[in-house]
Amino acid sequence: MFDQVRQMKDAFSQLGNMQEKQAELQKRLAQLHVIGSAGAGMVEVTASGEGNITDIKINPIMFKADDSKMLEDLILSATNEALRKSKETMAHEVKNILGFNPKDMESMLNQMNQGGNPSV
Repeated sequence: MFDQVRQMKDAFSQLGNMQEKQAELQKRLAQLHVIGSAGAGMVEVTASGEGNITDIKINPIMFKADDSKMLEDLILSATNEALRKSKETMAHEVKNILGFNPKDMESMLNQMNQGGNPSV
């Protein structure tokens, strides 16, 4: 438990230059892009590291198909994959820049408030 408290103390001491780190994080996330695809690449959706959809590519063959429901499902699936990848990328970048995952710290604080031993 003392190791976790020390880690938390170290993390809080790093918060001093948080504005610089936040600006760096925003810059890096804006530059990162991930692609979600569905239907063996028939539909590709691109999302930024910030979680914004930036592009959608649909193979023209899909427009010739009479199954609009299938196209809708492929777009939805590719979008969800892109957003999932974007969240993973964001979490990875936050951990790289801050040196810890904020969700881990939140979990640790919640456990300490409930009188339990943090397991992070």
